[in-house]
Amino acid sequence: MKELIEEKNFEMRAYDKVELALLYCPGRSAETALKTLMRWIKQCQPLMQALGGIGYNARRHRFLRQEVEQIVRHLGEP
Repeated sequence: MKELIEEKNFEMRAYDKVELALLYCPGRSAETALKTLMRWIKQCQPLMQALGGIGYNARRHRFLRQEVEQIVRHLGEP
């Protein structure tokens, strides 16, 4: 009997930072996943420039839809 593999399509919307980080780093703690995602973002200069251009605020606890679009464009879908 074949096992059914459930694929979830990534939804382009606003995400809590931890929620998006856990999609990119499944199986890690929320803290570790968030630190990892933020490190990836900071190390990608074109992404940082794109986020700066749309008014990214590092202190906000959520990524806006436009920010998620840029993250996915530069890092790929989770």
